[in-house]
Amino acid sequence: MFKQREWYFTGTSGKQYRFGIHPNSERPPSAPGVFILAYTHPRGHLAGWQANPLLVGHADDLALALENEVPFDDDRAPLWNSTFVLLESAPSARRACVRDLERAAPALA
Repeated sequence: MFKQREWYFTGTSGKQYRFGIHPNSERPPSAPGVFILAYTHPRGHLAGWQANPLLVGHADDLALALENEVPFDDDRAPLWNSTFVLLESAPSARRACVRDLERAAPALA
């Protein structure tokens, strides 16, 4: 897709979260963290890239969660082409991150 390896998403709190980027064909790490399933595409000639979040969630094991169940409706599933991963072991920090990011993008909630 593109060579960028990390992406920042900003929550409503103003906090920036640094996510690693994986194509949806690549298995994410077997670790606890936050994930964003997104449609990532070029914005235009030399304008860079844009990430459109489709779903924000968290899990104790990212690989297992995404392997077993991706809770998409039929309209969003074909758009998913990238997975953004933020490793975080503390469940409370994961939940806070997801709430912060969902509030920033109400269509995800």
